[in-house]
Amino acid sequence: MMKTMLLALAALLMTNFGYAQSTVKGKVTDLQGNPIPGANIYLLNTTIGVSANKEGEFMLSTSEFGTRTVVVSSIGYETFQQSMELAGKEYTLDVKLREATSELSEVVITAGTIEATNDRKVAVLRPLDIVTTAGAQGDIIGAIQTLPGTTRVGEQTGLFVRGGDASEANVVIDGMIVQNFFTSDVPGIAQRSRFSPFQFKGTAFSSGGYSARFGQALSSVLELNTNDRPTRSTLTAGLSMSGLSRAATKVFNKSSLEITGNYINLTPFYQLANTNFDFYEAPNGGAGSLRWVTQHGDKSIFKLLASHGGFGSGTELPNINVAGERFRFGLKNSNTYTNGSYLHHFSNRTYSFTAFSFGENTDKLSFGGTPSETNEWRLQARTEIGHDLNEKSSLLTGIEWQRFNVARSFDVFASKFDETQVAIYSELEWKPKKNFGLKAGVRGEHSQLLNQTALGPRVSSAIKTGKNSQVSLAGGLFYQSPNNRYLLAGKRANFQQAAHYIANYQWVTDKQTFRVEGYHKSYGHLVRELNTSYNPNPYRWVTTDIDNSGNGYAQGVDVFWRDRKLLKNLDYWISYSFVDTERLYENFTRTATPSFISTHNLNVIAKYFIEPINTNVAATYSYASGRPYYDPNEAGFLSNRAPHYENLSISISYITNIKEVFAVFYAGVDNLLDRKNIFGYRYSNDGTQRYPVEPALYRSVFVGMNISMSAFNRDEI
Repeated sequence: MMKTMLLALAALLMTNFGYAQSTVKGKVTDLQGNPIPGANIYLLNTTIGVSANKEGEFMLSTSEFGTRTVVVSSIGYETFQQSMELAGKEYTLDVKLREATSELSEVVITAGTIEATNDRKVAVLRPLDIVTTAGAQGDIIGAIQTLPGTTRVGEQTGLFVRGGDASEANVVIDGMIVQNFFTSDVPGIAQRSRFSPFQFKGTAFSSGGYSARFGQALSSVLELNTNDRPTRSTLTAGLSMSGLSRAATKVFNKSSLEITGNYINLTPFYQLANTNFDFYEAPNGGAGSLRWVTQHGDKSIFKLLASHGGFGSGTELPNINVAGERFRFGLKNSNTYTNGSYLHHFSNRTYSFTAFSFGENTDKLSFGGTPSETNEWRLQARTEIGHDLNEKSSLLTGIEWQRFNVARSFDVFASKFDETQVAIYSELEWKPKKNFGLKAGVRGEHSQLLNQTALGPRVSSAIKTGKNSQVSLAGGLFYQSPNNRYLLAGKRANFQQAAHYIANYQWVTDKQTFRVEGYHKSYGHLVRELNTSYNPNPYRWVTTDIDNSGNGYAQGVDVFWRDRKLLKNLDYWISYSFVDTERLYENFTRTATPSFISTHNLNVIAKYFIEPINTNVAATYSYASGRPYYDPNEAGFLSNRAPHYENLSISISYITNIKEVFAVFYAGVDNLLDRKNIFGYRYSNDGTQRYPVEPALYRSVFVGMNISMSAFNRDEI
């Protein structure tokens, strides 16, 4: 009797389960009726989804009930969404996708720039790419460093691109320069950026030849565009070994309000980890932000972001000039940043963009008991008009104004400078045919502090060589003021200059991207310190005269390959960079390759999503040839090389959803093989003491979780 009852109960459950299944089947094609194989079909806010076969056909089964949104997407096409009432039946859904306006049937001018937005076939890195890249630790710059043209410099903060130092790269958010994009410097430890990748809908990384809209960067611009108005209210929370975070979004009729907060304390993490630095105060602090967005359809959108944070840390460092002696370095930081922008379309052919920003940063330092303080603020505004002259050409014209101040004290010494810069720019894009495009621009810049004006012409072009391939060329002049260390010391010189020459070939399909780019960069009018000896200390005080007699060059080849076609749910990319560079600048005694340069850089990134258990596995392998370092006991200048750098990192993310709640549990290991990487060596002034330059940790393990009611795209996992 019991056996019969159990069998009947099992049959009843199976019957109910069968009735609970809804099936959505159909076909995905373009507007001409051609099938789109590999298109992604899924239910919004779930991990339930399938891919279309080579005929574009699909069948999706689910036990979900009620109103659900079916999403159909494919790179290069506009995303399709439709609400359906699921009630345990079979449904038919045939979808025609419209090609995105910037799809590759029309030439796209890309020399020097890798773009990642939601509506372009040339998309490379998206927010979920960043947070699921092993070894990047969810940091924007950590992921950007896996792209060609960059060099990993683990002991210095910043973005190092194609032979340029960290000061030669600018980061802009919604068109505004972020003066303190990274958390404040601690000697010997590279710092993270202050912003989350999920705050941005698009990323354009220019490793050279960037638009006339931007200036004051000899090498590179990383342009970040914030998200538009969200479509639904959400609540998220995160917990990890480093701290916790919360975020909430409330959507109104035509606007939205987002509030975020986070607290970081690395004390538990460093108590478990074996660090190469002695922290008497582990990094700790908190930050919060408010974001308001008002949107009126496709006509206009206003965005306002305000954030504030404070952090502190304390480190014991060796005194390289006295054997066995150590001193304490303490940091207390306070940072405020505000950014607002307004985009308005007067018509289908004319729009205006206006933006402003204000940033303030204070670092209170202690060098072995000697107090030091740095205060910085920057106010910036920009307005521009874009107009389509006809179907084949468009013109962009704008003006930019910024004023900034830097003040620094050390013990009883104090110095500061005030600067006002004005720039006017114009850029014309002309596409007489679908297979050819030309963009020409010019930027005029004036510095009140230096009493100098510079004019920088820039041009780029592209021609299609096939259905999925094209060749691009770019070149231009770029200017930048002297480093702040000279301006604070009261030293004045003229703008520094770099001329870029770039040739690019790319082949792009829905699931594969190949790029190879060669470049030559010629430096001129670089700042040189006169009648001095070389000192590698980045915190040195400049006492000698300076001029613009410095020069140099950087040239090389970057290669990038990304593939999502080889195997279902496998996504991998390979980037390789070769750079040959030398320069004579700052306090160099002769022309040499700087200590932040690795001639060869290789990154291999792989991600595999295991559907049955909703788990993403990722691995990153990085290699960099040994960098130069200065040995005062050697006759050659910066002629020695450190050992090469290798790092293998892995991460595992378990993704699940409970009704409307999306949850991720993750764990990662950086430097899995525990290689004792050394970036170089530092010597005492007399050359008798040598200290290795090491990362903060050789190997680390990190775990955490995030829960969210935010919408996400399954095809981005």
